Amino acid sequence: MSVKRTFNPALFIAFILSVTISSIAGYGQRLQEMIISFNQFKGRPIDSTQVSLCNKLAEKYLYNHPDSSVLFGKIALQSAKNQHLLGEKAKAYNHIAKSYYVTGSYFESLSYADSALALSKERAFVPEIAVAINTRGLIYLGQNRLTEAIPEFSRALVLNEQLKDSARIAANYFNIGLAYDELGQFQKAFSNLEKALLVAKQCKDGHLNQMSLNRIGEIYYHSKNYKQALYYFRSALGFSAYQDQWEKGFAYSGMAQVLYEMKQYPQALDYAGQSYTLMKKLNADWDTERAAHILSKCYAALKNYQKAYEYQAIARAYGDSILNEKKEQEINYLHLQDKKAENLELLRENEHSRQVIRGNRIVITLTTLFSLLLLAALLLLRQNIIRKNTLNQELKHRNTEIEQQKEEIKAQREELVSINRTKDRVLSVIGHDLRSPFASVRQALELIRSGDLDKDDQQMVFEDFGNQIGLVSELIDNLLAWASSQQNGAAIRFKKVNLTEATKKVLSIYKYSFEQKKQQIIYSSPEDVFIEADENHIKIILQNILSNAIKFTPQNGTINVFYTQENDFRAVHIRDNGMGMTKAKLASLFKSSGVAINEKGTEREPGTGLGLLLIKQFIEENKGRIEVKSEKGKGSEFIVFFRSIQNTEPSL
Repeated sequence: MSVKRTFNPALFIAFILSVTISSIAGYGQRLQEMIISFNQFKGRPIDSTQVSLCNKLAEKYLYNHPDSSVLFGKIALQSAKNQHLLGEKAKAYNHIAKSYYVTGSYFESLSYADSALALSKERAFVPEIAVAINTRGLIYLGQNRLTEAIPEFSRALVLNEQLKDSARIAANYFNIGLAYDELGQFQKAFSNLEKALLVAKQCKDGHLNQMSLNRIGEIYYHSKNYKQALYYFRSALGFSAYQDQWEKGFAYSGMAQVLYEMKQYPQALDYAGQSYTLMKKLNADWDTERAAHILSKCYAALKNYQKAYEYQAIARAYGDSILNEKKEQEINYLHLQDKKAENLELLRENEHSRQVIRGNRIVITLTTLFSLLLLAALLLLRQNIIRKNTLNQELKHRNTEIEQQKEEIKAQREELVSINRTKDRVLSVIGHDLRSPFASVRQALELIRSGDLDKDDQQMVFEDFGNQIGLVSELIDNLLAWASSQQNGAAIRFKKVNLTEATKKVLSIYKYSFEQKKQQIIYSSPEDVFIEADENHIKIILQNILSNAIKFTPQNGTINVFYTQENDFRAVHIRDNGMGMTKAKLASLFKSSGVAINEKGTEREPGTGLGLLLIKQFIEENKGRIEVKSEKGKGSEFIVFFRSIQNTEPSL
């Protein structure tokens, strides 16, 4: 069985980085020297030298720090506008477009690329036209819109051939070859990649040379020509003029998958292991998943089912993460479709404006020629002016109506996007987070039934079996609670709730989890605390916060639970000394979902993001609020405020 061929965006980013580095190698300044020069310009009037320096810094930071690249690009853009430096302005648009592409913000990237293309065409800046068109092709390629990407790369290729820019010519051939490979058109893919390899050798671009060898080997693997595939992968590994760690890891996994198909399992296992170690170190999720999948198959072929099971679980975990990223790409695709429609509308409006301007020029010319000769022409002109004013008023009124309709459509679209995101959360839980544990349980049962496991292996499988059942139980509880809250007419039952008792019950539920991770619980409650709220909501809120505290607190960690008073509110504090969160993660809490906020626990416990959604929704419905304090590596503190009420029951 061959490894499923999947589109890999990291390949394109690695490729463009090589082109970017080669294109800026002649600047003659190291990054530190450029920063020093930039600081020296502070406080001085902006001139063309400063704008050019900002554009160079934007290009330098493109892949290591894309956010900084955007910042310098926008400084260059604004300064170029003020100084009417159109060439630097076009470059700034292109730098910002490429930076947004690197971060996956395809909508913003396409917007700036279109601006660069429009300005460059107007002023005939051919190099910037080629860059803008190539960026558009990369955006389409990143969205798997391959038939739209190929024409863009071909247009850029024609321009770069006119400019005789060898590095970018090789880049265009390489991108076209990638697209044809993904379409399964191997002959066209071979043709373009061989051209990319030839040009790369001529211009001594070692990175692109090694990448071309790897991709040609991959195409031979797809076409089942294993002998040639091995030759090209070995050529990539043995390419002494240049070695890139990512390309090296890609070649290792390529060798492994070919040797597996040739039933040379020990050799395949060795190469797959080297690829897995290297790609995991580089944080390349797609390639790590590919290597883990090959390792699982090799161990299974060698009848080492324990190792096969371990690497299959690892591959599945990385696969779920990649699938979530693909969902985000689908949402970006919808944004790009909106942008495309908007561009078409702008083109129609511009054409209408040009027609109106041409008509006005004709009217003015005719009026100037015949105004002194014919009184009738003057009267006719007056009537035309009155009619024009009337039409302008009608047009203004219609424009106002159109703006109102746009606002309504925008509000409806935002509501639909929100509904779709909510649906995606639920479908993600049902389709992946529930499926994965059930698949693990089924696999465990099959291993037990096979009778191939000794007592130690059985114990390991039983422990994993219990963990998966616990995960399914927690997911179903949250899912049912969320579904119940979404039902029309679902009422909140406010009543007097003993927050102290509710907290103690939740703590008792998680006693086994605390003991499993050997965590210390410090609970402080000098008196009973009473609040007005829905008791079921309170339990769900506390369960989810405590569950997260356990998940993200390491073995032998400490969790503190105590209460405070603030005006008419009583607050319960749940503080841990676990993993904590970055400022960026803290800022996106309760605002984002999916891959934006999900993290594995200290024991790689998975999460869905549904718990945070329930916490926020139920706290707001109970007229409370939540505060979160956290620092990466120093733990987190969740503070939930509820409206307090006095205990009027007589003491006995």
